[in-house]
Amino acid sequence: MKLLQKMSTVMMVIVLGTFSAIAIVGVAASAREAKPVLGWAALIDAARENADLATRRDKFVATAREILAKPIVKRVYRYEDIGKFRTWLDGRARALDGCPRQQWFALAMSDPAACCTIRRELSLLAVAYRLTGEEGFKAHIIAQLEETSRWSPLQRPGYTLYTPSPEPVPPDFNDGNWLATGSGIRGLADVLQIMPAGSLPEPLVERIHALLRKEVASIADDWHTRRSWFIRANNPRTNQWVLPTEGLIRACLVLGREQHPEEYELGVRNLLAALDSQGSEGEFHEGIGYANGTVKSMLHAAHAMAVDGDRRALDHPFLRRFPTWMAHHLQPGRFRINCFDAGGARTPRTDERSRGLLSLFALVADDPVARWMLDRQFSSPSDNHVGLLALATRGAQREPPCFAVYDSARRVNWRESWADDASGVWVRGGHRLDEHDHHDRGHVNFIYHGKPILIEAGTPSYDNPRIHTVYSTVIGHNVLEVPSSNMKKAPASIKVRRLDASGGEVAVDPTAGYAAIQRWGRNVRWNAAGVDIVDEVLFAPDKPNIAVFRWHLGTRDEVTISGAGTRFVITWLDARITMESSVPITVALEMLPDNTVNLGEKVGPDHLHRCLVVRTAGPFVAWTLKTSVAGR
Repeated sequence: MKLLQKMSTVMMVIVLGTFSAIAIVGVAASAREAKPVLGWAALIDAARENADLATRRDKFVATAREILAKPIVKRVYRYEDIGKFRTWLDGRARALDGCPRQQWFALAMSDPAACCTIRRELSLLAVAYRLTGEEGFKAHIIAQLEETSRWSPLQRPGYTLYTPSPEPVPPDFNDGNWLATGSGIRGLADVLQIMPAGSLPEPLVERIHALLRKEVASIADDWHTRRSWFIRANNPRTNQWVLPTEGLIRACLVLGREQHPEEYELGVRNLLAALDSQGSEGEFHEGIGYANGTVKSMLHAAHAMAVDGDRRALDHPFLRRFPTWMAHHLQPGRFRINCFDAGGARTPRTDERSRGLLSLFALVADDPVARWMLDRQFSSPSDNHVGLLALATRGAQREPPCFAVYDSARRVNWRESWADDASGVWVRGGHRLDEHDHHDRGHVNFIYHGKPILIEAGTPSYDNPRIHTVYSTVIGHNVLEVPSSNMKKAPASIKVRRLDASGGEVAVDPTAGYAAIQRWGRNVRWNAAGVDIVDEVLFAPDKPNIAVFRWHLGTRDEVTISGAGTRFVITWLDARITMESSVPITVALEMLPDNTVNLGEKVGPDHLHRCLVVRTAGPFVAWTLKTSVAGR
């Protein structure tokens, strides 16, 4: 068996269950030299004395000053007040009009947004104060802390009450600590650790400590009583498990782990369980969109532990391998692999979300792949304090390979090179532990010289009326539909027949997701010039049926269809598709919603793109469809 690509890093050959390929695992944690882990205060002080960062420091401080022009975030206590005082209304709450649970849900969902805002702003302001000593920063911090110290609990109950019901909500209803818990505690912990000793009023610090003690007791009680759904389900993979866990660890460290040894160890066990539950090659089971927040939470907790001398999380293989998995989401043309609930695909060099997580890995984990991506594929480390500090702590860089096979993500990704105008392909299967995933088993994406050719619909906001009818369904992906039958998300194997610098060939078996068929097999072969897809669909001999394939095109321009019967040719400015079918088919065009490449002006809440709909002319038992896509 040959190595996938020459690399300067250590690689391991492993068997990936249904996969018959090689996975790149990167540098083993045991082979890395661990550098001392510095806390936020020490990192900021070092950056303050670095003359090379003067311009970047000035830019950062100017950004922090913009926050001073905004009012502090205040908690609201009535549904009709959500939207005031810089709070946010989850659009799903509107569907609960007339339901007693509307206020519960809306207030609970406003808490994570409020805590995310104060987490971000308090950190920026505290860093700016430590860099400059300007009293305006301290005054704003104190005002926000005075307000936030009254937010008890940080996460109010009701986040699970998003489905309409006429039943009243019991006054003692409690679905447990949640996302606001982790975000709020991180914001409080960071500001307490960054602000110089004695700069905050002692009574205020005591009130914050009292709040944190209540949060520690409440989070621990959730696990002891198995209050929250994700604890009862023993699901450490979800972001909902991780953020309260970060909160528990961070609060214990602020208060002194010796004061809460049992609670601290509970938090560490929960964090290690979350890390152990993810993919062996750094794959995150909820996809890259949710990883951006959840892995960041993991890393903040791991960093705080390591500063306190506990490296159990920071040295975990998942965190050591994640940056390569993250890097492999970047496709040519600045598009991101956006399966799962990952939103759109466009990823500019200035993308702050990508830069933010990569910068955190570069800073606290000294990761060479993260540093290479920031330097070569993005504009620089992020604009926040993490990016500033990452610039002050430069380290080694390592280029990730251009292709890989991931078992837990059940995906093959390939790009011709790291140039923006290269070609790229990704193919999806399905894993039994997928979460926040779509009906996308067998989906094929193709980019030709940086131009999107085959795309998926992407993910809109959760209150978009078509998210569960188009976007996340088979209709939103380049996969099979049997209109008269139920379809479900199920495991789908990928067998890799070839994967190298020139292209690849894989076979996907999504049969388990389709109740009506005996088999659907998809073979995908590609190089930089195009993709050849062969689909074989088989129904029971006594149950012929009609079936549909869709091909979402990365264009809304004019598309020409010619042909009839069993052979068609489809052309547009960027590509040519030829189809050969074993049974008569029809080929038509539809305009479907798009949150992937976001072409043109919106029509209502959505952008639109063109989609080919390939339908059998009548019921059949066996159908072979050969689809060849060539860039132009």
